[in-house]
Amino acid sequence: MDRQVEARNLTILPEWAEKIDEEIARIETHHPGVVHHMRVCLIGTKHHRHGLFEVHVVASVPQETIVVKEKGERMRPTIVAAFDFLDRELREYGRKRQGLVKTHEGRPMGVVSEIFLEEGYGFIRSRDDEEVYFHRNAVKDIPFEELQVGSSVSFGQESGEKGLHATWVRME
Repeated sequence: MDRQVEARNLTILPEWAEKIDEEIARIETHHPGVVHHMRVCLIGTKHHRHGLFEVHVVASVPQETIVVKEKGERMRPTIVAAFDFLDRELREYGRKRQGLVKTHEGRPMGVVSEIFLEEGYGFIRSRDDEEVYFHRNAVKDIPFEELQVGSSVSFGQESGEKGLHATWVRME
């Protein structure tokens, strides 16, 4: 896999570089040959309300590009969170490619019932009256901050350890 690691507004510490290498190795082990190119960008921000650091990961896979953006107050946990989310996205991508993703008559629809902007997550109340968790990284086509309680959304869902969660969310 071709890889590129860069920094903006900070210097990459050796322990961060080591953690990135470890996480990339984990991705290569769990998803061998899937990612052709990966770009990791570590960013130092001045926005204390939104976290002091950002990690952007762009992974090129056949016929698709997966983009992950994480914000946090400490770099190492933010790196781990970004690569954990990338791992979930790659699993979803693999299921799609193998045809294992369930197809439904139409997309699941619902309404944002709770949103926690500072924490980066929320809940959707589905038409089936089920509560579905979603993370800011699952929101597609619009900024997470534009979602509000009562927004109509469509979403993809799967079962996890703590119940249903959205793999993607789009405003309708």
